[in-house]
Amino acid sequence: MLYETLAEAYDEVETTSGSLEKTRIFSELLQKADPSEVSQIVALTIGKLHPDWKSEPEIGIAEKMAIQVVAAAASVSESDVQKTLRETGDIGSTAEALLKESAQATLFAQDLTVSFIYDILDQAAKASGSGSNKAKVSKLVGLLTDAKPIEARYILRTVTGSLRLGLGHMGLIDALAIAFTGDKDARTDIEAAFNVCSDLGEVASILANDGIEAVRKTKTNVGIPIRMMAAKKLSSPEEILQKGGGKVLVENKYDGERVQVHKNENEVVLFSRRQEVITAQYPDVVELVQQHVKAKTCVMEGECVAIDPSTGKMRPFQELMRRRRKTDIEATQAEVPVAVFFFDILFADGKDVTSLPMLKRRELMEKIVETTDRVQLTVAELTDDPERLQAIFEEAIGSGHEGVIAKATHKDSTYQAGSRSWLWIKLKASYTEGLADSADLVIVGAIHGRGKRTGLYGAILASAYDIDNDTYPTVCKIGTGFTDEMLVEFKERLEKHKVEQKNPKVISDIEADVWFEPVEVIEVLGDEITLSQTHSAGRKILKDGGLAIRFPRFTGRWRDDKGPTQATSVDDLVEAFERQRGISE
Repeated sequence: MLYETLAEAYDEVETTSGSLEKTRIFSELLQKADPSEVSQIVALTIGKLHPDWKSEPEIGIAEKMAIQVVAAAASVSESDVQKTLRETGDIGSTAEALLKESAQATLFAQDLTVSFIYDILDQAAKASGSGSNKAKVSKLVGLLTDAKPIEARYILRTVTGSLRLGLGHMGLIDALAIAFTGDKDARTDIEAAFNVCSDLGEVASILANDGIEAVRKTKTNVGIPIRMMAAKKLSSPEEILQKGGGKVLVENKYDGERVQVHKNENEVVLFSRRQEVITAQYPDVVELVQQHVKAKTCVMEGECVAIDPSTGKMRPFQELMRRRRKTDIEATQAEVPVAVFFFDILFADGKDVTSLPMLKRRELMEKIVETTDRVQLTVAELTDDPERLQAIFEEAIGSGHEGVIAKATHKDSTYQAGSRSWLWIKLKASYTEGLADSADLVIVGAIHGRGKRTGLYGAILASAYDIDNDTYPTVCKIGTGFTDEMLVEFKERLEKHKVEQKNPKVISDIEADVWFEPVEVIEVLGDEITLSQTHSAGRKILKDGGLAIRFPRFTGRWRDDKGPTQATSVDDLVEAFERQRGISE
């Protein structure tokens, strides 16, 4: 397939408003592709050449390098590129406009195929060493020299991580179902396969080459992360018991990092919530698993918690994150030792056990985990009494935990990979006042500080994630509750993510002084969720405007364990707003 064909489909999808129509257009594009190209098309459309867990380098380049590439390809100065960029607000459209004016665009250009584009971007991503940036620029300039203007638009958007199609993972899954089975109903099987192999390109390749029956045979493999199950949130013990089926297993919610542990004989791999391999950050956890998890092969989930080496007491999440940011692991390991609290098992000695009820999975863990002071199962208690549930919650808070998670125990209390359901319900300390729960928001912009804050950021603009449209609509501007140390850390952390123009995926009616790539995620508390004419989150769902978090404040917690697409979703906010108004089911 010519890349121009893909670019034209991208253009049609981008300029179409309805999600059903976007899906139809893309499904027709997939039908035209050779089966060998389908995984590459999916990878390019997601904006990742490889899934995170493969630890392969990605092509993502900063705006500054993109400007250099466009300037060289179009034979203009970087200042000319910056001028056009200010007018278009998009590096892809800037490349398209400047290449249209360039005579070079029409001379001696070769036709570019999807596979050729994928391979060149992969080669550029893997360039390493002292001359790697120069090599990246050279390869991208070569691509743009041969590219038609519309192709240049989407090549630049792909490499800067801003394709702006409004077609997320679920939209792609729908398109795959229609393209290769003729029926959207097949999305359930495709999504199930994606949830256990965490590589949509691979699932797409199986579907295109071998059909839906082969997709249905996709199984859990030790060493390949399973997409993690998530909890819903409620504020009432009575309602939790009702949703949970009358009796729930109430577990402490620890202030740590969730890890998915894969053990194959003596080989142990640790995956983060973001599906990144974090084995190197926790060599002591690897050793603990090798010594105290008795299954030959298994996949388990647990909370990795920092502990005080002198007292054995738990330390805050931010202390644990020092382990993720330090390169001297041995020294930090001594300073910040950890304990692991397992709470679920998904695979054991050759068998997928996700279909077992919660209590059966708990029994299985009890058999294979040898408990010590640093390896334990989560503290948990069965109850059908709302007063006891509330008491367990208060005991957990008093012990320094975040709160509790109540898990259904009925016969259908399976582990639902990749889903957020009423089988797990979170009750956290923040329920006791203000907003029903903290929100994890993506920083997208900032307002310059004044007075004592001169030279720092006076306010931070934060967004939720819109899963359906793959965008980041704003939900609040945070300007109070910052300590001096917090303000300095904001400046230091965000500086490397600054961009000249607002990222096209960021939907904001507020004009920030500084824009950032949507990368960093922070935890935010507020008093309530309100309708807003200023903020855009939920505007396409609600009739009366968007949603805003009222009186937002930063908790001091950076969610280094979460990527931007794992931030609080627009759907989560709409659901919380409706519950707040008492109009939910």
